[in-house]
Amino acid sequence: MNVINEIVKNKQNILKNKKEKESVDKIQKKAEDFISTKTKKFRFQEKLKDKTKTKLIAEYKPASPSQGDISLLTPEDVIPIYEKYPVDMISILTEELYFKSNMDNFIKANEMTVKPLLRKDFIIDEYMIYEAALNNASCILLICGICPNIEKYMNISEDLGLDVIVECHNMNDINSVSDLNPKIIGINNRNLSNLTVNLETTKKLKKYVPNYLISESGVKNIEDAKLLKSYGADAILIGTSILKGNSEVEIGNYINQLNKSLKN
Repeated sequence: MNVINEIVKNKQNILKNKKEKESVDKIQKKAEDFISTKTKKFRFQEKLKDKTKTKLIAEYKPASPSQGDISLLTPEDVIPIYEKYPVDMISILTEELYFKSNMDNFIKANEMTVKPLLRKDFIIDEYMIYEAALNNASCILLICGICPNIEKYMNISEDLGLDVIVECHNMNDINSVSDLNPKIIGINNRNLSNLTVNLETTKKLKKYVPNYLISESGVKNIEDAKLLKSYGADAILIGTSILKGNSEVEIGNYINQLNKSLKN
C-alpha cells in the first residue's frame, strides 16, 4: 500500500495548492453554473443500457505503478483514434505521480471527443468532483478504501449529473457499499496491495453486483477480453494493451478486434 499512500499524499499537496488559488466554494459555484448552461456529454449509464455488446472503455494513461512508462503518445495522438474507432467510452487518468497525467490531459480530451469521459483518479476530496463536472466529465471513479466518504460523494455527483463507478476489489468492499446500491460497480482485477492481477476476481464478484458491472485491469489480449465478457461484465476498461500500439493503424486494428470480440 506504499504506492497508494504516496499517491494520496501527493494528491493532498496538489489539492492544497489548488485550494489556495481557488476555494472549494468558488469551484462548486462554477461547476453548478456550468452544468446549468452547458450540454453534457452522454452519461455512462445510457451507454450501458444498450445490451447489443459488452462496452469498451478505452483508457489514456502514460504510465502506471505496475508497468512504469507505458506510452509516449499524447492525448492529441490518442483521443482522435478513440473518437474515430468503435470505442464506447473513454477513461482519462488524471493522477500525476505514478500515472504521469493530469487534468490538462482531461481538458484536451474533452475538446477532441463527444464520447462519454471518465475522470479516473484517486478522488479524496469533493473539490475533485467539482473539477470533473466543470470540465464536462460524464463519470468519476470512487475507490473503496481510498475515497473518504462514498455516500456523500455519490450524492454530490448525482446533483451534478455525473455517473459514479464505485470501485471494489473484494467482498468486503461490495458489502461496504451494498446499502448505497451503486448503479455502476467497477471490479478491479488488480490487487492494490501487491499489484498482481487475477481476472477471476470479476467472475467471483459478479453475482454480488446488483446493477452494471465494469471490469477493470488486466486485459493483455483479445482472449482476456472475451473471458471477462463471458463472466458477465457490462463493460471492460482497457488501457495498457491498447496503448502498446505505436500508430493509428496498430491501435485502430486492435480496437476493431476488441469490438468484434465483445459483440453479443
